[in-house]
Amino acid sequence: GFVHIKESLKFPTRDIQAVTTILRHVDEMSELLSGIRTQLMAQQKQEVEGGTPIKLPPPCRLRAGLLLRSLKEHWVTCLLTAASLEIRSVERLNTQYEDEVNGTIDATTNGIGGIPVERPSLELYRAVVSDLDLDECWRVRPHLNGKEIIKELSLPKGPAVGVYIDDQIQWMLLNPNGTREECMSHLQERKREREQECDNTAEGENVGDQNEVTMGVSNSDGNPSPVSGSTGCEEAIKHYSKKIRSDNMVTD
Repeated sequence: GFVHIKESLKFPTRDIQAVTTILRHVDEMSELLSGIRTQLMAQQKQEVEGGTPIKLPPPCRLRAGLLLRSLKEHWVTCLLTAASLEIRSVERLNTQYEDEVNGTIDATTNGIGGIPVERPSLELYRAVVSDLDLDECWRVRPHLNGKEIIKELSLPKGPAVGVYIDDQIQWMLLNPNGTREECMSHLQERKREREQECDNTAEGENVGDQNEVTMGVSNSDGNPSPVSGSTGCEEAIKHYSKKIRSDNMVTD
Protein backbone atom coordinates (compact mmCIF):
# COMPACT_ATOMS: atom_id res chain seq x y z
CA GLY A 1 0.00 0.00 0.00
CA PHE A 2 2.51 2.65 1.19
CA VAL A 3 5.01 1.67 -1.50
CA HIS A 4 2.40 2.08 -4.23
CA ILE A 5 1.37 5.50 -2.89
CA LYS A 6 5.00 6.59 -2.64
CA GLU A 7 5.77 5.51 -6.18
CA SER A 8 2.59 7.07 -7.59
CA LEU A 9 3.45 10.47 -6.07
CA LYS A 10 6.78 10.69 -7.85
CA PHE A 11 7.14 13.52 -10.35
CA PRO A 12 9.77 14.09 -13.02
CA THR A 13 12.73 16.14 -11.84
CA ARG A 14 11.85 18.75 -14.45
CA ASP A 15 8.42 19.28 -12.88
CA ILE A 16 9.86 19.47 -9.38
CA GLN A 17 12.34 22.13 -10.48
CA ALA A 18 9.57 24.10 -12.19
CA VAL A 19 7.37 24.09 -9.08
CA THR A 20 10.33 25.07 -6.88
CA THR A 21 11.16 27.99 -9.18
CA ILE A 22 7.56 29.20 -9.23
CA LEU A 23 7.18 29.06 -5.45
CA ARG A 24 10.53 30.79 -4.97
CA HIS A 25 9.38 33.81 -6.99
CA VAL A 26 5.64 33.94 -6.37
CA ASP A 27 6.05 36.59 -3.65
CA GLU A 28 7.88 38.86 -6.09
CA MET A 29 5.06 38.43 -8.60
CA SER A 30 2.52 39.20 -5.87
CA GLU A 31 4.38 42.43 -5.08
CA LEU A 32 4.07 43.50 -8.71
CA LEU A 33 0.34 42.75 -8.62
CA SER A 34 -0.03 44.71 -5.38
CA GLY A 35 1.72 47.72 -6.94
CA ILE A 36 -0.59 47.62 -9.95
CA ARG A 37 -3.65 47.36 -7.72
CA THR A 38 -2.51 50.44 -5.79
CA GLN A 39 -2.12 52.34 -9.07
CA LEU A 40 -5.57 51.23 -10.24
CA MET A 41 -7.13 52.44 -6.99
CA ALA A 42 -5.41 55.82 -7.36
CA GLN A 43 -6.62 55.99 -10.96
CA GLN A 44 -10.18 55.21 -9.92
CA LYS A 45 -10.11 57.78 -7.12
CA GLN A 46 -8.91 60.44 -9.54
CA GLU A 47 -11.74 59.66 -11.95
CA VAL A 48 -14.37 59.71 -9.16
CA GLU A 49 -13.15 63.11 -8.00
CA GLY A 50 -13.45 64.44 -11.53
CA GLY A 51 -9.75 64.94 -12.09
CA THR A 52 -7.67 64.17 -15.13
CA PRO A 53 -7.54 60.39 -15.60
CA ILE A 54 -4.19 58.89 -14.62
CA LYS A 55 -2.53 56.73 -17.24
CA LEU A 56 -1.48 53.45 -15.70
CA PRO A 57 2.32 53.23 -16.00
CA PRO A 58 3.90 49.84 -16.69
CA PRO A 59 6.00 48.19 -13.96
CA CYS A 60 9.74 48.76 -13.80
CA ARG A 61 11.22 47.03 -16.85
CA LEU A 62 14.37 46.01 -14.98
CA ARG A 63 12.48 44.49 -12.06
CA ALA A 64 9.98 42.67 -14.25
CA GLY A 65 12.70 41.56 -16.66
CA LEU A 66 14.90 40.06 -13.97
CA LEU A 67 11.88 38.22 -12.57
CA LEU A 68 11.03 36.79 -16.00
CA ARG A 69 14.64 35.79 -16.61
CA SER A 70 14.49 33.79 -13.38
CA LEU A 71 11.14 32.17 -14.20
CA LYS A 72 11.62 31.80 -17.97
CA GLU A 73 8.70 29.93 -19.56
CA HIS A 74 7.08 29.46 -16.13
CA TRP A 75 6.32 33.18 -15.65
CA VAL A 76 2.67 32.89 -16.74
CA THR A 77 2.10 29.99 -14.33
CA CYS A 78 3.71 32.05 -11.56
CA LEU A 79 1.44 34.99 -12.47
CA LEU A 80 -1.64 32.77 -12.27
CA THR A 81 -0.45 31.38 -8.93
CA ALA A 82 0.03 34.88 -7.52
CA ALA A 83 -3.39 35.93 -8.86
CA SER A 84 -5.00 32.89 -7.21
CA LEU A 85 -3.40 33.80 -3.90
CA GLU A 86 -4.77 37.33 -4.25
CA ILE A 87 -8.27 36.02 -4.93
CA ARG A 88 -8.08 33.93 -1.76
CA SER A 89 -6.90 36.98 0.15
CA VAL A 90 -9.87 39.01 -1.12
CA GLU A 91 -12.25 36.21 -0.18
CA ARG A 92 -10.90 36.25 3.36
CA LEU A 93 -11.39 40.02 3.52
CA ASN A 94 -14.90 39.55 2.20
CA THR A 95 -15.67 37.14 5.03
CA GLN A 96 -13.98 39.23 7.71
CA TYR A 97 -15.17 42.70 6.78
CA GLU A 98 -18.55 41.95 5.25
CA ASP A 99 -20.88 44.98 5.14
CA GLU A 100 -18.21 47.20 6.76
CA VAL A 101 -17.67 49.54 3.82
CA ASN A 102 -20.34 50.27 1.19
CA GLY A 103 -22.11 46.97 1.80
CA THR A 104 -20.76 43.54 1.09
CA ILE A 105 -17.40 43.39 -0.66
CA ASP A 106 -17.83 41.19 -3.70
CA ALA A 107 -14.64 39.16 -4.08
CA THR A 108 -15.22 38.49 -7.76
CA THR A 109 -16.84 41.74 -8.93
CA ASN A 110 -15.64 44.61 -6.76
CA GLY A 111 -12.53 43.07 -5.28
CA ILE A 112 -10.55 45.48 -3.11
CA GLY A 113 -11.39 49.17 -3.37
CA GLY A 114 -13.81 48.50 -6.21
CA ILE A 115 -11.08 47.04 -8.43
CA PRO A 116 -12.03 43.65 -9.94
CA VAL A 117 -9.82 41.03 -8.41
CA GLU A 118 -8.57 39.76 -11.78
CA ARG A 119 -7.72 43.25 -13.12
CA PRO A 120 -4.13 43.54 -11.78
CA SER A 121 -3.08 40.20 -13.28
CA LEU A 122 -4.62 41.15 -16.64
CA GLU A 123 -2.84 44.51 -16.57
CA LEU A 124 0.48 42.90 -15.64
CA TYR A 125 0.21 40.33 -18.42
CA ARG A 126 -0.63 43.06 -20.94
CA ALA A 127 2.27 45.21 -19.72
CA VAL A 128 4.79 42.38 -19.94
CA VAL A 129 3.71 41.26 -23.41
CA SER A 130 2.81 44.59 -25.04
CA ASP A 131 4.15 47.64 -23.19
CA LEU A 132 7.48 46.19 -22.02
CA ASP A 133 7.89 43.50 -24.70
CA LEU A 134 9.54 41.18 -22.16
CA ASP A 135 8.03 37.85 -23.13
CA GLU A 136 10.92 35.44 -23.84
CA CYS A 137 13.43 38.10 -22.77
CA TRP A 138 15.53 35.26 -21.38
CA ARG A 139 16.21 34.16 -24.97
CA VAL A 140 17.73 37.48 -26.05
CA ARG A 141 21.39 37.03 -26.97
CA PRO A 142 23.83 39.27 -25.08
CA HIS A 143 25.87 41.82 -26.99
CA LEU A 144 29.10 40.33 -25.59
CA ASN A 145 29.90 36.88 -24.31
CA GLY A 146 32.28 36.12 -21.46
CA LYS A 147 35.38 35.85 -23.65
CA GLU A 148 34.62 39.16 -25.37
CA ILE A 149 34.11 40.89 -22.03
CA ILE A 150 37.46 39.55 -20.78
CA LYS A 151 39.17 40.82 -23.93
CA GLU A 152 37.49 44.22 -24.18
CA LEU A 153 37.85 45.05 -20.47
CA SER A 154 41.24 43.36 -19.99
CA LEU A 155 39.88 41.27 -17.15
CA PRO A 156 41.42 38.18 -15.54
CA LYS A 157 39.37 35.01 -15.61
CA GLY A 158 37.33 34.66 -12.47
CA PRO A 159 34.32 36.06 -10.60
CA ALA A 160 34.83 39.58 -11.97
CA VAL A 161 33.57 38.40 -15.37
CA GLY A 162 30.24 37.38 -13.82
CA VAL A 163 29.83 40.88 -12.40
CA TYR A 164 30.04 42.44 -15.86
CA ILE A 165 27.76 39.80 -17.35
CA ASP A 166 25.18 40.81 -14.74
CA ASP A 167 25.81 44.48 -15.56
CA GLN A 168 25.20 43.74 -19.23
CA ILE A 169 21.93 41.90 -18.50
CA GLN A 170 20.60 44.80 -16.47
CA TRP A 171 21.72 47.38 -19.03
CA MET A 172 20.04 45.46 -21.88
CA LEU A 173 16.79 45.22 -19.93
CA LEU A 174 16.82 48.98 -19.38
CA ASN A 175 17.98 49.70 -22.95
CA PRO A 176 16.26 47.18 -25.22
CA ASN A 177 17.22 49.15 -28.32
CA GLY A 178 20.80 49.79 -27.24
CA THR A 179 23.73 48.86 -29.45
CA ARG A 180 26.78 46.73 -28.76
CA GLU A 181 28.97 49.84 -28.72
CA GLU A 182 26.73 51.59 -26.19
CA CYS A 183 26.73 48.50 -24.00
CA MET A 184 30.53 48.28 -24.20
CA SER A 185 30.82 51.94 -23.22
CA HIS A 186 28.58 51.28 -20.19
CA LEU A 187 30.68 48.31 -19.07
CA GLN A 188 33.89 50.33 -19.42
CA GLU A 189 32.36 53.06 -17.26
CA ARG A 190 31.35 50.49 -14.64
CA LYS A 191 34.91 49.14 -14.67
CA ARG A 192 36.32 52.64 -14.05
CA GLU A 193 33.88 53.11 -11.17
CA ARG A 194 34.88 49.82 -9.58
CA GLU A 195 38.58 50.59 -9.97
CA GLN A 196 37.99 53.90 -8.21
CA GLU A 197 36.15 52.09 -5.43
CA CYS A 198 39.11 49.71 -5.08
CA ASP A 199 41.54 52.64 -4.93
CA ASN A 200 39.47 54.30 -2.22
CA THR A 201 39.36 51.03 -0.28
CA ALA A 202 43.13 50.62 -0.57
CA GLU A 203 43.70 54.19 0.65
CA GLY A 204 41.48 53.52 3.66
CA GLU A 205 43.45 50.37 4.46
CA ASN A 206 46.74 52.26 4.21
CA VAL A 207 45.49 54.82 6.72
CA GLY A 208 44.46 52.00 9.04
CA ASP A 209 47.87 50.37 8.66
CA GLN A 210 49.65 53.60 9.52
CA ASN A 211 47.48 54.08 12.60
CA GLU A 212 48.30 50.57 13.78
CA VAL A 213 52.03 51.15 13.26
CA THR A 214 51.99 54.35 15.31
CA MET A 215 50.34 52.45 18.16
CA GLY A 216 53.57 50.48 18.67
CA VAL A 217 53.20 47.28 16.63
CA SER A 218 56.75 45.97 16.33
CA ASN A 219 58.73 42.83 15.70
CA SER A 220 61.63 41.36 17.67
CA ASP A 221 64.23 43.85 16.39
CA GLY A 222 62.21 46.84 17.55
CA ASN A 223 61.20 47.99 14.06
CA PRO A 224 57.57 48.35 13.02
CA SER A 225 56.16 45.07 11.78
CA PRO A 226 54.21 45.07 8.50
CA VAL A 227 50.53 44.53 9.12
CA SER A 228 49.22 41.36 7.53
CA GLY A 229 45.89 41.46 5.74
CA SER A 230 44.62 41.06 2.26
CA THR A 231 41.21 42.53 1.49
CA GLY A 232 42.32 44.37 -1.62
CA CYS A 233 40.81 44.99 -5.01
CA GLU A 234 40.34 41.31 -5.85
CA GLU A 235 38.39 40.65 -2.65
CA ALA A 236 36.25 43.75 -3.26
CA ILE A 237 35.34 42.47 -6.72
CA LYS A 238 34.39 39.05 -5.28
CA HIS A 239 32.19 40.74 -2.69
CA TYR A 240 30.50 42.93 -5.29
CA SER A 241 29.89 39.91 -7.53
CA LYS A 242 28.11 38.07 -4.71
CA LYS A 243 26.08 41.16 -3.84
CA ILE A 244 24.83 41.87 -7.34
CA ARG A 245 23.84 38.23 -7.87
CA SER A 246 21.95 38.31 -4.57
CA ASP A 247 20.18 41.53 -5.61
CA ASN A 248 19.16 39.92 -8.91
CA MET A 249 17.56 37.01 -7.07
CA VAL A 250 15.57 39.36 -4.77
CA THR A 251 14.43 42.44 -6.76
CA ASP A 252 16.19 46.05 -8.73
